[in-house]
Amino acid sequence: MDLRDKLGGIFLGVLLAGLYAVSYYNYLLFHSISEIFSIVIGFALFVVAWNTRRVMDNRYFLFIGIAYLFVAFFDLIHLFAYKGMGVFPANDANLPTQLWIAARYMEAVSLLIAPFFIRTKARAGIMFSCCFGVTAVVSLAIARNIFPDCFVEGTGLTTFKIYSEYAICAILAAALAVLVRHRAEFDGKVLNLLVASILATIVSELAFTFYVSVYGLSNMVGHYFKIISFYLIYNAVVVTGLVKPYDLLFRNLTESEARLRERTEQSENANRELESFAYSVSHDLRAPLRAISGFSEMLLKEIGGSLDPESKRKFNVIRENARKMDQLIDDILNFSRTGRTFLSRSGINMEMLVQDVWRELRDGNSERNMELKMDPMPPATGDRALLRQVLSNLLGNAVKFTRDRELAVIEVSGSNSGAFNSYCVRDNGVGFDMQHYDKLFEIFRRLHSSGDFDGTGVGLAIVKKIIDKHGGRIWAESKPGEGAAFWFTLPAGVEL
Repeated sequence: MDLRDKLGGIFLGVLLAGLYAVSYYNYLLFHSISEIFSIVIGFALFVVAWNTRRVMDNRYFLFIGIAYLFVAFFDLIHLFAYKGMGVFPANDANLPTQLWIAARYMEAVSLLIAPFFIRTKARAGIMFSCCFGVTAVVSLAIARNIFPDCFVEGTGLTTFKIYSEYAICAILAAALAVLVRHRAEFDGKVLNLLVASILATIVSELAFTFYVSVYGLSNMVGHYFKIISFYLIYNAVVVTGLVKPYDLLFRNLTESEARLRERTEQSENANRELESFAYSVSHDLRAPLRAISGFSEMLLKEIGGSLDPESKRKFNVIRENARKMDQLIDDILNFSRTGRTFLSRSGINMEMLVQDVWRELRDGNSERNMELKMDPMPPATGDRALLRQVLSNLLGNAVKFTRDRELAVIEVSGSNSGAFNSYCVRDNGVGFDMQHYDKLFEIFRRLHSSGDFDGTGVGLAIVKKIIDKHGGRIWAESKPGEGAAFWFTLPAGVEL
């Protein structure tokens, strides 16, 4: 037990002893102090719960805080209506006893319902409105004399009041069972305080089934245990929530962080295993491919002179498909690596990067009549190697799909739009039908026949993954026969 708990225990002991002494001097004063104590705590629970609702992951405490506001409201009116206070015209024990029963039903049912809000994301406004509605209906029933009588002068407690106390005890016992069933959701100390609070409330209710006078001994005992109950729930929610908010308000967040670290470690291990597997598969697949390609080429050289044209074509088909399979393996590995690559961010001169990529494409297609039109482009921030791959794929596609044009015109432009820059690669090629747009960036999806244009259907999937990794987005527009335009955004860079 730490110093705060010891001081709290001493305070509670002094309070109970002082109240006992006060009860001999003036029982009405004893009752008023007892009720004020629980009323203040009820309002304090609401203040803490309401003001921490945006960071309170466990909605149990939010609901309890809201419900206890209305419990405190009933207790406050009960205090004013108590026999001898002279606030209400009817100076008898029935009205305060009715308000007492209303408050205890509200408290018990709230404790029973609260565990069901642990994992839900119910809105605070809806909780408040529901509790307010119930309070308004019960208050109206008491004011209109619809609520059953609970105390008759000269006779004492009514049957309704006595059985209500037992019913409230049963509800509290059920609330205790439900709470214990959800014990994994609570800090151990907080759970013990909540359990003790409910048990003290049950003892308090049992005491109130025996009294025959509002100034009697059982009434005093009942108030003692009510004070203890409210003190315990105060410690569970208010003190623990304010002094040790990390344990109460962020307990689930702490557990989530631990699970996240564990899953991150598992993911890193899985990535290493996947990379090892990918390279192993790559090696195992490439070995037979090299054998197929190599031996078919050797056979073609050795017996090519004796083969008819159709047989030579078939040998070339074998070699070409082996080459395509080798390229597909490369593309799959590149796609897999893209997701695991850490970004090395720096400022990038996009104009120079485009020119660098274009030179390579130009040298590889020297027989083609191609023209690059490039407008001024703002610099970007990102991983140079990955963005080079983006431009290589987009410009490479533009070159590929303008193959049938007498003059291939490829335009590259860019503009600044705040924190992000947008870039566009446009061509005058064959284009594509926008009705298939949803498949455009999917891996292995091709919008043109492999007989018309070569490729594996992985390039645009890689491009999208890289842009997504940079926090940007990519989209396209096209019409068949009218070329295509690809836009993508990247974080803006400083002028270089």
